[in-house]
Amino acid sequence: MNSLTDLVAALKTPHAPTEKWQPSTCGLIDISIDSQAKWHHQGSEITRAGLVKLFASVLSCKNGIYTLTTPSEQCVIDVQDAPFLITAWYIHPVDIGSVIVCEDNLGRHWPLCEHFPLEIKQYKGQWVPYLMLPHGLTARLQRNVYYQWADIAEQDIQGAYLNSANTRYYLT
Repeated sequence: MNSLTDLVAALKTPHAPTEKWQPSTCGLIDISIDSQAKWHHQGSEITRAGLVKLFASVLSCKNGIYTLTTPSEQCVIDVQDAPFLITAWYIHPVDIGSVIVCEDNLGRHWPLCEHFPLEIKQYKGQWVPYLMLPHGLTARLQRNVYYQWADIAEQDIQGAYLNSANTRYYLT
């Protein structure tokens, strides 16, 4: 893959066409995602990775409300923070330089670029970086990833930043 466009296309994770469906609303169901991006049903952790990936493929967020959408129902779920965590990363060369590719807790890969930018938000009184994902979703950086990035970050007047896809992404 020589271009950023090719890389984004190759790494794109399938998501159901939820925006095309007209389901009825079923209200709040007993599915939640805790602050460590672990999914729960009726208080028990969902440990089947395939089931979590299936739910993730129909998850979206609009105006801070998280929903699971099927062709027949749209149900609200509780999400404590971000539904996903960035757990690992690597650098991938492309024609415009290099791109940091982030891996989330479901094994999906997201290039840090204009399509999936980094945004700093407050969480528990601290400023924390989040990768912005499609369908209004986010992935919070795990602390170890943040520290690894801090080690390779460059510095300018605005603060510490990473250069990915020819763009500066600030960590603070």
